[in-house]
Amino acid sequence: MGKIFVFDVDDTLIIHAPQDINHYAEKKDNILPELIKGLKGDAYYLYTNGTHEHGKKVSKALDINPMIKKIFARDTLRNMKPHIDSFRYVNNEILRVSFNLTNDIYFFDDMKENIASAKKVGWKTVWISPEAKKVDASIDYAFSNIYEALIHFLI
Repeated sequence: MGKIFVFDVDDTLIIHAPQDINHYAEKKDNILPELIKGLKGDAYYLYTNGTHEHGKKVSKALDINPMIKKIFARDTLRNMKPHIDSFRYVNNEILRVSFNLTNDIYFFDDMKENIASAKKVGWKTVWISPEAKKVDASIDYAFSNIYEALIHFLI
């Protein structure tokens, strides 16, 4: 069984503040892209309520752009997270291009509302939050930051 990884951008891959994109571009975090590459997933996606351009800038600044198969964003979707129709659309798009329909889709996000919707479409959910605890049935995994989460999935 293969794995597909879907990442939220702000407050999941990066801690969001207006200066963050430039900060991450200047800092060149070498750890995050190596951890993501180490997952050996069948595909990687970004799914953000930000714009497509924002997702592209962040993925480029983090040096993960070549690994991202597609960016789902507010200006490319009819509905935004946590709307269930948005998750159904993204799920169908991923499955439409997936060569392995038995893939598990792992969704990383900082918002519990988004995690709950992802669970409803059958995704494995990874909640990223400093207060992260496995507090309800919609949360499969909980980590205080993206690095801890990625390391868990490498082991």
